[in-house]
Amino acid sequence: MSNIIDYLCCEFDPLSERPLGDVDSLVLSWLSYYRLPADAKGARTMRGETIADIYRAEWFDEMTAVIWDPVSCRYLLAALVASPRFRATRISNYVEEFDPETEKQFSAMTFRLPGSISYVAFRGTDNTIVGWKEDFNLAFETEIPSQRAATSYLEKVASHTRGPLYVGGHSKGGNLATYAAMMCNDCTAKRLVAAFSHDGPGFTPEMMSREAWSERSHLMRKTIPNQSLVGMVFENQDDFQVVASSELGLMQHNPFSWEVEGKEFKLADGLSFGARHVDRSLNDWLAGLSRAKREEFVETLFAIFEASGEHTFAGLGSNWMTTVPAMLDYINKMPEETRDRFLEVVNALFRELVPDFSLRGIAGSLEEGGLLPR
Repeated sequence: MSNIIDYLCCEFDPLSERPLGDVDSLVLSWLSYYRLPADAKGARTMRGETIADIYRAEWFDEMTAVIWDPVSCRYLLAALVASPRFRATRISNYVEEFDPETEKQFSAMTFRLPGSISYVAFRGTDNTIVGWKEDFNLAFETEIPSQRAATSYLEKVASHTRGPLYVGGHSKGGNLATYAAMMCNDCTAKRLVAAFSHDGPGFTPEMMSREAWSERSHLMRKTIPNQSLVGMVFENQDDFQVVASSELGLMQHNPFSWEVEGKEFKLADGLSFGARHVDRSLNDWLAGLSRAKREEFVETLFAIFEASGEHTFAGLGSNWMTTVPAMLDYINKMPEETRDRFLEVVNALFRELVPDFSLRGIAGSLEEGGLLPR
C-alpha cells in the first residue's frame, strides 16, 4: 500500500498548481517530531535553512531516535529533499520546551514554502506515559500550558511573515494547532487557510461552546485512522475524515501506516467498534463529570499505568505478562464503586495496544490461579 513516502516520490505538482492538502499537512506535521541538533542554528532563526541543510547522516540518530519508526523517518526526509514540491522549503523558528513541573512538552517549527506560504507545525506526544498524560489532561483543563504556548507561537510567526498561513499537527500537535487557530488574534486568523489535526485529541464541551469555535470552525480539518484511540478522546466533531491504515490498534497512530491513493488519503468505510466505544462510552461518561472528577479520573488512570513499572506504552503492550498483573493488582485495591469503571476503561485502552486482548479475561484467570485477591 502507498503511504506518505510514496506520495512524495510520485506527486510533483508545485504548490502554485495544487494547494497544500491533507497529505501534505501530515508530512510536514510529522517532520516537527524531528529533534534538531544544536548545530542546526539556522533552523532556529526567522529566515531558516533548507530541508537539505539538515539532511546529514551524522544527525540522523539524534533527530529520529525517539520517534516511532526512525528508519521510515530517514526515508521521509530523503524524499522531501528530492521532492520538487517541497525541496525549496525552509525550516525556521524551531523551538523546544520541556517543563516537568507543569507537565508541559512543547515544540514547534515553521515551514517557509514557495509562494510565501507558511506552515506552522506543532509536535505531538512521544511514546512515553508521561507524554500521553498531557493529552488526557485535556479532559479537564480548559487550557494547558502547551496550548497557550501554541497560540503565542502562531501569533509571533504571523507577525513576521506574509502570505497564506497554515497550521497543523499530529496527535497532541493537532489539538494545539486547532486550539491556536481558535484562540489567536483576529489579525492572525484572517490569514489562516486551514488548521489540520491528524489523529489529535478533541476538546471538552466547555471549549467547544466558545464563540471562537463557531466563528472559525470552517478552518478545521481533521483526519483519523479507522481504529483511532487518541483522536477520539473528547471528539465532538462530526466532519472528520476516516483514513484507511495498514496497521491495527494503536499502531494506526503511526502516520506511515496511513494509506494514500494518488494525491489523497484512501478513506475507510468508517470507525471500528473500538473507536466508536471510546467515543460513546468513555467520552460520554467524562462529559458528565465535574472538572474536579475528571482531574481525579486522569490522575487515577495514569497511576494505574505507572503501577506497571513501564515508562512507555510500547513497553506496556510488549511486556503485558508482567504489566497486566501489576495494573490489575492496583485496580483491585481501589474502592468497589470505581473499580469496574476503571477496569472497563483500561481494558478498552489496552486492547488498542494488543488487538483482541481481554483484560477482564486475564483478570479472571489470575483470580482463578490465586495471583490476585478476589
